[in-house]
Amino acid sequence: MGSRGENVSSKLPVIWITGLAGSGKTTLARRLVSELRGSASGVVHVDGDDVRALMGGDLGYGATDRLENAHRIARLCAFLQAQGLWCVCSTMSLYPEIWQYNRQHLQPYLQVYLDVPMSVLTRRDQKGLYSGVRAGTVRDVGGVDLPLQLPLDSDLVLANTEEAELAMNVQAIGLALKHVRNGPPAARASA
Repeated sequence: MGSRGENVSSKLPVIWITGLAGSGKTTLARRLVSELRGSASGVVHVDGDDVRALMGGDLGYGATDRLENAHRIARLCAFLQAQGLWCVCSTMSLYPEIWQYNRQHLQPYLQVYLDVPMSVLTRRDQKGLYSGVRAGTVRDVGGVDLPLQLPLDSDLVLANTEEAELAMNVQAIGLALKHVRNGPPAARASA
């Protein structure tokens, strides 16, 4: 991989979209990838569920296995970024050590947290996770019976409760990317 001293603005960013199950991470990432591909080449979507399956499905959903999957995803994003690709990642990965790793190893990096109320998540419940916890047939659901820390200090915290917010969220990420690609203000001032 490239030297850590590389000019941040010469590398393409990793956009890390995180949130609880059903918050719309994958939907937002797919829309963002579609928008980016309209004006850029080499845009890759890395989805947490896809990586889990790609790596052989050897991990469960407890805290230790979720953390290992998050490490795999972060390392994959670092590899793709070093290849000169845009990387849009949609994953739960609600662990402070992952966010810290990403900020140290994925530059430029934009962390986006989708803040969706539990009432909306349980109403969406596409995978039957929330109803499964209530019925006692599913366990280790992040934010319900598996405690997680929410990344409220993300670069962007976006509401994603209505379909209409999707386009606004893509636009907000696009605006934030303009600043991220030029590095943090201190780096720009010293360049």
